[in-house]
Amino acid sequence: MEKIVALLIVGAGIALGGATLGVFPRALSFIDASQDMRLAVAGGLILIGLGLLARDHRGSEILSALALLAISVGTGWFTFYGPPGVVETRLDFIPDGVSESLGQLMFGLGVVVCGVTAFFGLRKLLG
Repeated sequence: MEKIVALLIVGAGIALGGATLGVFPRALSFIDASQDMRLAVAGGLILIGLGLLARDHRGSEILSALALLAISVGTGWFTFYGPPGVVETRLDFIPDGVSESLGQLMFGLGVVVCGVTAFFGLRKLLG
């Protein structure tokens, strides 16, 4: 069952990357973002799938750390460089401007945590 899920994740990454590059129909591109961002997400999906398929624990740990870096890059791009309103909150008692800034702060903290975790994981594995 794990291999099926891993192959589905790799297939989704290949489909997204192929649709972004024009190899597959554009309808397979399930993310409405720039071409660079779609390629980054596709690469992240492929890394996650390959990490699940890896039999060597060291290899899967390196791929997991790289997947964490890909997630932090993607989240950071959507948070800080995406169009206004990407980070949307549903708290009625907080004004809209404060709510969006608070959401960006929380997503930004997630980017920092993912990046630091990946850094220490790669440092431990490669150092």
